[in-house]
Amino acid sequence: MSNRVDRPEPEVVGAGDAPNGDNFGALPASGPSDLDVRGTLLLAIQHASSSWGYRSAEFAYPLMMVQLFTNTLLPASIYGFVTTAGAILFSNNVGRLIDTYAHTKLRTLRAMILSQKLLVGASYGLFLILFSSTSLRIEAENGGKGPQIARTNARPWTIFGAITLLGIGVILSNVGVSVGVEREWVTIISDGSSARLTRLNAIMRRIDLISKLVSPLFVSALTSTISYQLAAVVLLSVNAITGIFELVFVGVVYRRFPSLAADEKGALERRRVAIEAKSNQDATEQQSGQANSRLHRIITRTTESIANDVRQQYRDWALFVRLPVFLTSMCISLLYMSVLSFDPTFIAYLKSETLYSDAFIAGMRAVGVVTGLIGTFVMPYMERKVGLVRTGSYSLFAELFPLIPAVVSLWITGSPRDRFGLSNKQRPSWNTDLLFSGLALSRIGLWAFDLSQLAMIQTALSPEQLGPDASRKNALMALQFSLQNVFDLGHYGLTLGWNRPQEFKYAATVSLAAVAAATFIYVVFYARRVRGHIVHLEGLQRLLSRKER
Repeated sequence: MSNRVDRPEPEVVGAGDAPNGDNFGALPASGPSDLDVRGTLLLAIQHASSSWGYRSAEFAYPLMMVQLFTNTLLPASIYGFVTTAGAILFSNNVGRLIDTYAHTKLRTLRAMILSQKLLVGASYGLFLILFSSTSLRIEAENGGKGPQIARTNARPWTIFGAITLLGIGVILSNVGVSVGVEREWVTIISDGSSARLTRLNAIMRRIDLISKLVSPLFVSALTSTISYQLAAVVLLSVNAITGIFELVFVGVVYRRFPSLAADEKGALERRRVAIEAKSNQDATEQQSGQANSRLHRIITRTTESIANDVRQQYRDWALFVRLPVFLTSMCISLLYMSVLSFDPTFIAYLKSETLYSDAFIAGMRAVGVVTGLIGTFVMPYMERKVGLVRTGSYSLFAELFPLIPAVVSLWITGSPRDRFGLSNKQRPSWNTDLLFSGLALSRIGLWAFDLSQLAMIQTALSPEQLGPDASRKNALMALQFSLQNVFDLGHYGLTLGWNRPQEFKYAATVSLAAVAAATFIYVVFYARRVRGHIVHLEGLQRLLSRKER
């Protein structure tokens, strides 16, 4: 790269050390950006298939629930709450599982992909049962109380409960695929080059954005042109085909990048040492516990396993919180507590309080995706010019400032009122411009910061930075998913507390405050710590010295 900057070797950042001065992220990106073209293309195709399948299921499930359980949003709300809570509780376990089998990366990732496809397929199968059975469809009407609204019918709710349990597995297997591919494999493939890492991250994020836009359109096209029953059949078939495709392609990607196999050797050595220590401990425990009954040993081992899991979660959180990069995880998680995006809540508000057509809303959503894609191109350019940490600062401000007029437009609608003081829902053009231009422009900063923070945590949780805690990197990485889901639950809490469309502006104001808090925490407590200052004063000093002369 033409503007390559030579940097010292990265220092090991332990739990109590803070990066400062010339540590990672303070200077512009460096290192080669070249990649194996065929391997990168195959990785992108595999990730596109995985992202497409997950986004399709994410959009299709609530649609099917609303279609089956009419006149209520309770099933979709329960599903979202329970699966999010499951992600909070068990994401760390998934990360630790990837760490445990780091010496068999390909087999582990294939297991995660297979689990995801089987769980999604089983969910579509249960939806297909509900749509295919006339009696079940009738029982599911009116929130599972049937057309007579007499009493709650157990059968459709039992199947819904099974779908929800499968949904927890779906979201956890997606965490496993995301940690395995987007966090671990991408970091290893970049081979210590920040420029290469940024390039790979940008490719993956662009795929995510496109999938987030196109896959719901695909699902909507299916449900609007054919029956929901046939749509479930098509989605089930696509899930099976892409599952076979991904299981094959991920092996090709693995063979194209020898650094993945090389990393397994170090993991295998760490595993050997850990097994030796564990075997010595087990031998001691076996000698002392021979007199115990078999049932007692089973109960004891189960209890100890649960206790060890809780203790390990606590140790992982304790280490993660002490790492300087935790502040960036807190910032990106705060952005999840936002209703200022085209999620079902915001769309419901627009449908209730405005006269915007479905086509217009879909068009504005597409504009937001396009500006988000622009953010994925802006971020690598900025990193090359000003460094990763400063790019994060600029990105947060680029998200915060456009959201201010957008929130103002929710408070000052400008809608004319009749003689009873009621609004006719017609918004003036200036209000429409403020709302949708603000939302669209904020996507540039949002996705630029998302990419910046991803590179920061990948670097901070690399073996070189973690040192003796390197074997826990994926467990720590998964904790960010848990943290993001905590604030995502907060987002649900905002709309539960202010559930009337007229109260949406209050939830939007809190969302804006969350973005402002993320900006403040990042700039004052993280960026200042890494760079040693908040703003450059050299220009002001030169100006003052020139005046003195």
